[in-house]
Amino acid sequence: MTFSTKLLAGALVFAALSPSAAVRADDVRQAVDAGNRAFIAAFLRHDARAVSELYTEDAQVIAPGAPVARGRSAIAAAWQKAMDGGIKDVRLDTADVESAGDLASETGTVRLVGKDGAATSARYVVVWKRVGGQWKLHRDIWNGE
Repeated sequence: MTFSTKLLAGALVFAALSPSAAVRADDVRQAVDAGNRAFIAAFLRHDARAVSELYTEDAQVIAPGAPVARGRSAIAAAWQKAMDGGIKDVRLDTADVESAGDLASETGTVRLVGKDGAATSARYVVVWKRVGGQWKLHRDIWNGE
């Protein structure tokens, strides 16, 4: 191993173990958690426009059995349809968040409770994108458990 290779390897190990890397990961997780709280609050207020503003301008919502909702207007319409369907409670449980640069991925489960009290669950993946310093939902997909 040449000196420059050893130096590069040492720098990579140092960067991976650096506390600042953990802080950045924690910051992304906090931003995702805050975004999810804002999503739930807007959804429970039946404010589809506020929900759509949490997404990037060119976001996509890829719901099972539905056409892909592309852009905020279509996303607002898709979420309005779900709200009109009588969902009275939403719970998001994030399993993990990973990030690289201006993109992050989140996996987890969602629990929805209808107006009749019936609950359904699904697994989801969300790709978050940092736009203008803010983390926004960019790709949103889920399926039943």
